[in-house]
Parts: sequence; structure tokens; C-alpha cells
Amino acid sequence: MQSYTQLRNRFGDLVNNSSSTTLTLADNLINFAIKRISSEKDWPWLWRQYTVSSVASTVTVTIASPGVFTLTGHGFNIGTAVYFSTTGALPTGLTAGTTYYVIAAGLTANAFEVSTQIGGSAVNTSGTQSGTHKVLTQNIALPAYTQKPQSIYVTVGGYRYSPEEVANRDDWDDMNSVQVSSDICTNYFVYDNQIQLFPRPSSSNVITFNARRIQKDLAIADYTTGTIDIVTNGSTLVTGSGTSWTTPMAGRWIRITESNTATSSGDGYWYEIDAVTSSTTLILRRPYAGTSLTTGAGGTYIIGEFSLIPEPHDTLPLFQALQVYFTSVDPNVQKAQLYGQMFKEGYAQMFRDYGSKVNVVLDEGAGDDDEPMNPNLQVTY
Repeated sequence: MQSYTQLRNRFGDLVNNSSSTTLTLADNLINFAIKRISSEKDWPWLWRQYTVSSVASTVTVTIASPGVFTLTGHGFNIGTAVYFSTTGALPTGLTAGTTYYVIAAGLTANAFEVSTQIGGSAVNTSGTQSGTHKVLTQNIALPAYTQKPQSIYVTVGGYRYSPEEVANRDDWDDMNSVQVSSDICTNYFVYDNQIQLFPRPSSSNVITFNARRIQKDLAIADYTTGTIDIVTNGSTLVTGSGTSWTTPMAGRWIRITESNTATSSGDGYWYEIDAVTSSTTLILRRPYAGTSLTTGAGGTYIIGEFSLIPEPHDTLPLFQALQVYFTSVDPNVQKAQLYGQMFKEGYAQMFRDYGSKVNVVLDEGAGDDDEPMNPNLQVTY
């Protein structure tokens, strides 16, 4: 696999110019190539499964003008549709089961106000209240850095429901002209980076979906400070010594250096970092498969930033960047053709490895249904 640092350094070596100006140009050309390659096809490596909860969360509300709701880390956006339930009585001004909309006024990470209309005036509360209040939403925010999901299913207890997607806003608005609540989800609609469910959930449930990840620009240099102290075969926990790991490192990849020293050698493979829990501990997305390192191992490592393009095809952006460089910046027909051909051949191989295959039958011909089909009448692409 080729990290951001490795790609830009190799670019500098191949053009025989490692000045900061050239390497900055390399960054731009490589990132452009990565995004172009990623957008050319619905590659399977762009997709990832996510699970989120539609939780009936306990919320408090003030008796005031306007009424202010408090819920730590609520995650609501301006215009998010919410509704409330209670074990007792809501304040005057609020009705259980009625749809309200989060408004810009008073919106913080842990507080919000609502209106009976999108962008309308805040609801005022008065009187008294009792019991425990809960808030639910029909809208589930897509995880950051993802696009429209491919499919979803909703798990309620021991049942799994696979709702159908509604194609357009008009149909969705017609469907929601009458407020219906149920845990049996029949339809969903994706709008403004949110999944909207129908009927609206009547209690907590779990939504699982496949969403396409968004490729960001590579810009973070390799990190190598400190050593690996402990990592166990079959475990996802990695403990460092003298490290200063930070939460933004989640999503990058780590490789523990392979060597001839049994007590400090990793397996030399890259593992995606799922989370960083402290400056000296991180969690891998997949269990470590190499020989265990014990306390004081002192294994060296690299944490690198990578494109979503899988190995061994992650050098394709480099080839395309070099082709552009030798076509326009430093014209060299021979080198431009060389790297253009390397890109073409590598892309063709990636297409063979990851391109979806669909059989199209040109003509089955007449005859007995039991007769074998002529394979020459099928086109695979």
C-alpha cells in the first residue's frame, strides 16, 4: 500500500525534482487522480456498512418563552422533524405525537428549540409538567463523509424490515400527508444527507445501511513517533510507548515493521485504525494476525494516510499524475506515453478485479428448454 508520504516522495524521485513546489504540485495531481478514478465507477471498495440507532432519548424542557430542550449530543440539524412522548404530562404548548421542527434559534450541541413549522417561531411552554419525556425523529443523519446509501434495513427486536426507497420528494410528501407511527418500516427517502423513515418510528430501533464513502484529499505525513509496546495475535488493541496518538488518526492505517528480531518484529501488513482511545492505545478494524509483541517489545511502525483505492491498484493515481506532469509541466513524450500505458494497464486490471460482471444474453435461440445455452451468445462486461 502507498501512503500519502510514499506517493509524493516517489513522484519527486521519478521526476527527479523533490522541491517543495514540485511536491505540492504532486499532491494536487495525485488527489485529482484519486477522485477521478473513484468517481468513474461504482467501485465496491467505496462502500461500507454502517449501523445507527433511532433512539427514544430522554429530554428535558424548560417552562419558558421559548421552551428550551436539553439533550447531550442530540445531533439534530435545522429542520429536523422530531416528536415527543411522555410518561406523564408535557408542558402546555406541546402535544405528544405531533411533529415539530428544530429551528436555528437556540441550536447548540446539547440544546435546541422547536417550531410547528419549518423555520417558524419557537414554541413557548407554560403550565406544569410531569413524568419522563422522550424525543424521537423520523430522520437519521448519514455518517460524516458518506453519500446516499445503497440499501437499508431496520431491526426491531427479532425482526428485520427492508423498506423500499421512495424515488422523489413529491411522492414522499404525499406519503407523509397523514402522520403515522409504527416500528414496521415500509419506506425510506434520502434527502439532505439524512435517511427519512416511514412510518415514523414509535420506539427505539436499529438502522443498518450500506453507504458510499467520500474520498478526501490526502495531506497528512506518515507518523512514526515512539514504538509498539504490546500487540496480541487475534486482538484489535495496540499499545504504544512514547507515542502521541490522536483521535484524527482513526481511519488511517498502521504497519508494524517486519524484521529479523523475533521480539520486536511485526508482520509488515497494513491495518486500518478504527479508533484511537488514548495517546498510547488504538483499536484496529481487524484483528492483528502477526506474532504477538509483549511489554517492552519496542517495535517500529508507520501510521499513514491512504486513498480508498485498494492495494495493489493504489499506485494508479501516481501513474496518472506523472502522465499529466510529462504532458504539460515538463513535456516528455516518451515518459508521458510510458506512464499513460502503465495507468491504462493497471486500470484494466483493477476493472477485472473489482468491476461488476453482468451477463447479457443476445439470443437464446429456439429449441428445447433443456438444451444447453451457447456461451458465445452471452456478453460479460
